[in-house]
Amino acid sequence: MEKLKIKVVPDWREMCGVLKWITTVFFIAFMGMLLFLSCADEWYIGDSREELAREMFVVDSLMRTIMLQLDSTNADFKKFYIDAQKINNGH
Repeated sequence: MEKLKIKVVPDWREMCGVLKWITTVFFIAFMGMLLFLSCADEWYIGDSREELAREMFVVDSLMRTIMLQLDSTNADFKKFYIDAQKINNGH
């Protein structure tokens, strides 16, 4: 008796259907994970919310201090610019 040689030929229509199914499942899973991670407040990278709030308070305080100091100097920046322009032009 001779051994039969069987050639396996893939069914491309069936493989295409399986590939579409796998792609759809991965897309839905990816969108679900993205939705979960974007809505979760307890997941963060870096500093905690309290540390960020503390740093924001310090920055806001420094900005307010600088603004108050600039207001208290009562500098007229428009006049200063005009005077500097006259000096540069030789007038």
